[in-house]
Amino acid sequence: MTEEKYTIHKYKRILFYVVILVLLAAFFLGQSIYPSEREPVTEESITYAGTFYRELPDGTEEEIQVPDRYDVPAGELLVIRSVLPQDYNENTIAIRSSLENVRIYIGGELRTVYDTKNTRPFGKNSASGYVFCETSGEDAGQEVRIELQSFTEKYSGVVNTVYCGDKLDIWGYIFHCYFMVTLIACTMLFSGLVVLIISLVLDIVYKTRFDLEYLGWCMILGAVWMLGESKLRQLFVPNASILSNMCFFVVMICPVPIMFYIDSVQQGRYRKVYHVAECIICVNFVICTVLQVLNIADFISTMFLSHIVIAGTFLTIFITICRDLIKGTAKHYKLPLIGLVAAMIAVMLEMTAVYRVVSLSGIFIAIGLVALLVVTLIQTMDRIRELELARQKEARETLDYLTGLPMRHKGETLIIEKMQEHDGCLGFVDMDNLKKINDVYGHKAGDHALRLVGAMLTACMENAVVCRLGGDEFLFYLSEVSEVEMNTQMRKLFDSFEAAKNATTETSPASLSCGLCMCRQGECFEEYYIRADKALYYVKQNGKNNYRFYEELVEQ
Repeated sequence: MTEEKYTIHKYKRILFYVVILVLLAAFFLGQSIYPSEREPVTEESITYAGTFYRELPDGTEEEIQVPDRYDVPAGELLVIRSVLPQDYNENTIAIRSSLENVRIYIGGELRTVYDTKNTRPFGKNSASGYVFCETSGEDAGQEVRIELQSFTEKYSGVVNTVYCGDKLDIWGYIFHCYFMVTLIACTMLFSGLVVLIISLVLDIVYKTRFDLEYLGWCMILGAVWMLGESKLRQLFVPNASILSNMCFFVVMICPVPIMFYIDSVQQGRYRKVYHVAECIICVNFVICTVLQVLNIADFISTMFLSHIVIAGTFLTIFITICRDLIKGTAKHYKLPLIGLVAAMIAVMLEMTAVYRVVSLSGIFIAIGLVALLVVTLIQTMDRIRELELARQKEARETLDYLTGLPMRHKGETLIIEKMQEHDGCLGFVDMDNLKKINDVYGHKAGDHALRLVGAMLTACMENAVVCRLGGDEFLFYLSEVSEVEMNTQMRKLFDSFEAAKNATTETSPASLSCGLCMCRQGECFEEYYIRADKALYYVKQNGKNNYRFYEELVEQ
């Protein structure tokens, strides 16, 4: 069956794609035109509207705005309070902790405690997360007291929005606000894993490294960062503290795969420089981790060191790129260069944002890595095309076009490699009367006979290395076989050849002669080659369509 017969007709394929595109367009159009069936939940409808007061250290209090930030030393309590309205009937009060321990009292009763000192692996602060306190209509008119405590200067005194309403409504609003960023992070994680797997498969197939491998790790690390910073993280992991710490580990090691990537793209020209940068990254990683484990300084306090290392790494990469541009050696990686610059700019924007806002989303990193992925895929496809062309060229130069077997040089190289690893049997095969077949039946018949012999050798000598020496001669090596087993294999070969001859309508004068020599692992190929050749010569001189072992000649 030809390819055209089983290939789906192009008009069917076009029609299928048109239908899919129409359905997608109808879906998005319907979502934008028709009204929402979801009950609307706005920030105003779930935000606590009462007045909050802050208790000052001297026992007085002052009215405050929520959300806001106040001057509170690290480690000290920030206490805020309010009185629930008389018509209060909600079931939940919630507040987001920003690296803070949280205690919520209702009417003097401690209702909720958020403190991860017994669940976090190390560090002084509880991971950021939403803290929920159950309430009811019976709490109307009661005092709400919220105590916040952070051991990091940057987050001490932070008061986030206080929510009030149905717990599902509050989560629904949070989900609505941050779902897209989390979805992007999950997509990046999945894409990074797929890219990494594809890269490893390509490595196996083409026996060479692809830049996709390092990009895959960049995407995975970027996705972990985004998931760790996601406001929804406590929904999809049981221990948010560990995921939070993973974010900081990612920040510390993220320059490594980026340097691996650019080093591969630059073909190792600046490897020594990058080695120095990698050592600096390792030192920073060890120092920051030790400080965190010993509770001397949290990751958030040493973050500026990691940012300095990242900035220094990017500056180093930028200098090497400029050097390549000046020397004209950057032209072979101009596409990855564009994507890499976009990714580095995105990371720098993300780093800058951390000093301006309380939390990060990682969206800049996602955009930069997507840009880098697109250009790297284009570059990878070009490289695969070049490798395929090289492979086809090598196949044309090393494989016999008629039988599909390796030619002499390639075949002998493979046999020598096999002989160094295993005992076995080396065999010469000669198809007799090829000239007569060509003269009587034509060269097509001769070619058919040669293809037949090559196919039978491959089929009858399973796991053997078979090659065509030229003309009507073949050479094979079958490893891990005894002389008795070799006799069985040879009878199978000759029987198959005779059956094929008898199946033709014309009487063929073709016959086979074979010389064999049992070989020991690691010994000289040339010596066994000569012995097998002598055995073949003996068969041709003493009756064709037969085979003989060299060892039998020695015994005679």
